[in-house]
Amino acid sequence: MKRNFQRACEPQHIVYPLKHIKANQRLKHIHTKNFSKKTKILLTTGLISIILISLFIFLQTQIPQNIDTSATTPNTSESPSTPSSGPQNNTNPSGSTNALTNDPESDKIVKEPGFLETLQTVNKTTWQAIASTAWNYFKPDTGVNRETGLPFSGVGAPGFTDWDLGTYIQAVIDAEKIGLINRTEPWGFNERINKILYWLETRDLNNGSNPYWFYRTDTGKVSKDESNKMPDDYIDIADTGRLFVALNNLRKYSEYTTRIENITLHGQDYNRTNYIKLIPTIKPLVESDSSTYAYYIASGFAAFWPELKASPGKVLDNIFSAEYITVSGNVRLPKAAISCEPLLCAFFEIENNDPRLTTLVNLTYSAHEAHYNITKKFRAFGEGPGSTSSGIGWQWEWVMLADGRAWIVLDDKQNAVTASPMVYTKIAYSFLAIYDNNFTRSLCLFIDQPTHELAEGFGHGYDEDGKSRYGAGSLTNGLIIGAARYYLEQHL
Repeated sequence: MKRNFQRACEPQHIVYPLKHIKANQRLKHIHTKNFSKKTKILLTTGLISIILISLFIFLQTQIPQNIDTSATTPNTSESPSTPSSGPQNNTNPSGSTNALTNDPESDKIVKEPGFLETLQTVNKTTWQAIASTAWNYFKPDTGVNRETGLPFSGVGAPGFTDWDLGTYIQAVIDAEKIGLINRTEPWGFNERINKILYWLETRDLNNGSNPYWFYRTDTGKVSKDESNKMPDDYIDIADTGRLFVALNNLRKYSEYTTRIENITLHGQDYNRTNYIKLIPTIKPLVESDSSTYAYYIASGFAAFWPELKASPGKVLDNIFSAEYITVSGNVRLPKAAISCEPLLCAFFEIENNDPRLTTLVNLTYSAHEAHYNITKKFRAFGEGPGSTSSGIGWQWEWVMLADGRAWIVLDDKQNAVTASPMVYTKIAYSFLAIYDNNFTRSLCLFIDQPTHELAEGFGHGYDEDGKSRYGAGSLTNGLIIGAARYYLEQHL
């Protein structure tokens, strides 16, 4: 799930990401000498699993009529930009109110009624159903191995990284908070967390006493086919930072605090990774960068090491001091690496975010809505499997890059993808949780799946032409559960 930027540091090979590249069965990493400078690409090759691909055509977007268009904007001490009410010029001949219905005047082919459409409205009950459906992915024998209790990165995938593990931990926390699981039931919160922490306390480490890049879900042992592609003292800072965000949230449960701090802060005393040795290298890397990944990962490390407390704010300083350029309509964004994936993960998962993060979320969302109002094409930029027409296994959709390119989709060789971009389910539902207006409801109807297709959780989404890409994965369903928890907390 990321592209990596390498900076050699004794005694570890430290790798820092601009983006994190993940496929269902393996990861590809691209290295450079510095996080924020010109890239020197070293691509490791691999097979990419394409799971459960379905194809049918959507010839026109379905738009709900006469629904509540009020935006629920996040609480912030600043005054963030206010999104507009959504797709314009909608009418409702039937006079129905607050219904998630199809456009009755559409002359295009309409797909089978979807999960969200059948619920008719958006409220707390709706979001409980959304969360429960996303949790289907994390049930034993689907996205989690029954014997080891470890997660799969995708249905049918053989393994996981620390990024996937952090996603799973956060999903378990969110599921417990909104009542999908309780503390003591079989495969409840305690059983799942104890399996994860025991594994972290005992897992195999590489020659640098660092985590291997990739582990097998069925055994918990190193996945040699993947990990052997990396230096034998390799550590991935992106995966580590994402894991730390989740572990910091988990240590708020007092019974796990000591175990988590022994893993993170005192690993060197327990034959575990000495993470503190990374701090002198991480600090200048993150503080010189201007990407949403840098903010998210710096926040994970800063949660444990006070000397990095100012680093996330310095990343935002870099972002907001950049030149602004027009993206869509009258929406302007700073010339910085803006990806919805880490931006929304940070928004949902990190407590006491810098208020400027909310401003950046609002600006990024507004660019999506403005794009629809101009083009009448839905857009929910993220990262994941490429569209069926592109033939790309995994792609990265950037709302903005530091070089000023907007709405750019890149493959793992950093080549622009010309096929129709993906409209990712996780991004669409995240926008719905934050704003819940005409546009976000219409966007979610566009990627809506029939209920019978959701036994393993939500699929990745559709491309902008309405072609599906279903295979379920941890990143999609983990983020959706986080969005559900956010909505439910905001509507107590």
